[in-house]
Amino acid sequence: MNSIELFERREELKSITTDIRAELKDIEDQLSDLFLPLARDALRVSGKDFGTAHIVEGNVAMKVNVGKKVTWDQDALRDTFNSMTPENAQHYAKLTYAVEERKYTTAPPAIKATLETARTTEVGRFTVEIEDQ
Repeated sequence: MNSIELFERREELKSITTDIRAELKDIEDQLSDLFLPLARDALRVSGKDFGTAHIVEGNVAMKVNVGKKVTWDQDALRDTFNSMTPENAQHYAKLTYAVEERKYTTAPPAIKATLETARTTEVGRFTVEIEDQ
C-alpha cells in the first residue's frame, strides 16, 4: 500500500471501530439492565454488595462480576492524614508529586533549573495526518 492508501484505510478502520464500540456499549448497557439487578440480589443474599454472583437464566448458568469503584474526597483525606501520626499517615497514604507542563514551561529560569533534575521527557503518542492542500 502506498501512503495515501494507508491513510484512507486507517480512516475506514477508525469509522468501523467507532461504530463497533457504540454497538458494543449499547449491548453492554442492555446486559447490565437485565442482569445487574439479579446479580445485586444474589450478592445481597450472601451479605455482599460487590463480587461474583452465579445466576441461572433459563438453561444457561452465568457468572456475573459486580466490580467496585472507589473514589476518595481529596480534601477530606488531606485533613484526615494531617490529623494522624506521621507513621500512620505514611503507611496508609499514597502521595504523588506532579508538575503541570504548562506551569513548568512558564516557570522562571531558576525554578525551571531546580525542577529539571526531576524531569524526564520521552516520545508520547505519535500521530501522522495528511494536511489539507
